[in-house]
Amino acid sequence: MKNKKLTEKILLLIKKILFILTILLLIYHVGWTIFIIAFRHHIGDTYIKYVTTMAFRILQFSAMLLVLSAPKILQKWFKMQVPLTLYIVIAFFAFNALVLGDGLDFYGRYPWWDSFLHFHSGIILSFVALWFIHVMMAEKSKYIYMNKYFTCLFLVVFSLGIGAFWELLEYSCDGLFHTNAQQYMASTKGTLVSKKDIPLKGHEALKDTMKDLALDLGGSLIVATYGFIKHDEILEKRNER
Repeated sequence: MKNKKLTEKILLLIKKILFILTILLLIYHVGWTIFIIAFRHHIGDTYIKYVTTMAFRILQFSAMLLVLSAPKILQKWFKMQVPLTLYIVIAFFAFNALVLGDGLDFYGRYPWWDSFLHFHSGIILSFVALWFIHVMMAEKSKYIYMNKYFTCLFLVVFSLGIGAFWELLEYSCDGLFHTNAQQYMASTKGTLVSKKDIPLKGHEALKDTMKDLALDLGGSLIVATYGFIKHDEILEKRNER
C-alpha cells in the first residue's frame, strides 16, 4: 500500500511538472508574440515569419494543456476513469511530441526524434487498447473471456489503425497549412517549412510514412507478445477477484 501511494505521488508530481513547464513556455511565447507584433516596424518583413512560428508553438502548447485536462473531460462527459499510470505515460508522450517535437523543434534538430516517438506510440497505443478491453469487461459485471489470439490481433490492429489515422491527419495538415508533418522535405525535418525548402521526389517521399507505420507495428508487436505470454496468468488473477 505504501509503495502504491508513493508511486501515485511520483506520477502526480510528474503531471505538475509537465503542466508548469507547458504553462511557462506558453506564457513566454505569448509574451514574445506580443513583443514582435508591437515592434514589427523595427523588425521588418521577417516579423511575419516570427509571428507564424510563435503562433504555431502556442497552438502546440495549448494542445498539451488539453491533453493534461483530458481525464477530467472523460470523467465528466463519458464517465470513464483513466488509470493514472496510463494517463501519465500518454501525457509524457504528448509532451515529447507537442512541446518538444513541434514547440521546441526537436523534429528539426534531431532527425531520429520522430522515429523514437513513433516506436513508443505503438507500445502506448497497445496499452490503450488493453485499457479499452478492461473497460468493456468492467461494464459487464463479470469478466468476459477473450481468446488471447484475438486479443493480440486487436492490439496490433488498434495500434496500426490509430497510426494510419494519424498519418491522414498529418497529410491533411501538410496540405492545408503547408507544413512538413510527414517529413516529405529533403532539406529539413522540422514541421515548419519555408519556400526555400526542397521536397523529396518519387519513392523517397513515401519513406517517412511507411517508416512510421512500421515502427507503430514494431511497438505493438512487443506489447502483443507480452500479452500473449501473460494472458492466462492475468485472466486467472482477474477471475479470482
